[in-house]
Amino acid sequence: MASEGNKGKVIETALRLFNSRGCKGVTMDDIAQSMRMSKRTLYEQFANKEELLTECLNLVHEKTNEMHRHAHSQVDEPLLVAMYMLRANAMFIHRYNRILEETERYYPDIHDRFFRLHSDSLRGMLRKGMDYMTARNYMRPDADVEVAIDFFCSTIQRKRLSEVPDGEGYARQLNEVCFTYLRGLMSTDTICRYDQQEAHFRQVTEELNAIYNQQENKNKE
Repeated sequence: MASEGNKGKVIETALRLFNSRGCKGVTMDDIAQSMRMSKRTLYEQFANKEELLTECLNLVHEKTNEMHRHAHSQVDEPLLVAMYMLRANAMFIHRYNRILEETERYYPDIHDRFFRLHSDSLRGMLRKGMDYMTARNYMRPDADVEVAIDFFCSTIQRKRLSEVPDGEGYARQLNEVCFTYLRGLMSTDTICRYDQQEAHFRQVTEELNAIYNQQENKNKE
């Protein structure tokens, strides 16, 4: 039986194939061939394609959590983390758009389990950030955290980025819409502070995004 490390490589390979060629367009034979292993060895690790697909979506979820952890490890500033995470989650939907769409269409039970997991995680991340900002008087006293969280989740998850000509450009616009909304919830002092450091905040956000993209490209090699 293959090692856990090799099992992880199978999941990475399957994720790449599912996302580039579609869930229905990829067979267990294709994955075994790409890994240069026998189909029997592959089935020793995964009972069927549905189990492997579930593991691929778990990996997508973990990659998103990795973005969260990376942002928090790099900067202390909750405004920076908020800017980065709004962009990162929009790009996440763009990056894994095909596997998410086809899982929803052909494997609805698997998709629903994944989407609940990811939505709960996104909501938890947003609530933690909003509570952090509220505790430090970054937010207006009348700001409704739950309404804000509903807005961010519905905005990020509403439109498939494959429906627009420039997915990355749309993700950037989505980031601006969300952050404009967030800015409207901030106290006057926080808005002044943000305006004074806006260029720096945006630069750090771009740097965080570039670092994550470099890590993703290395994983594909």
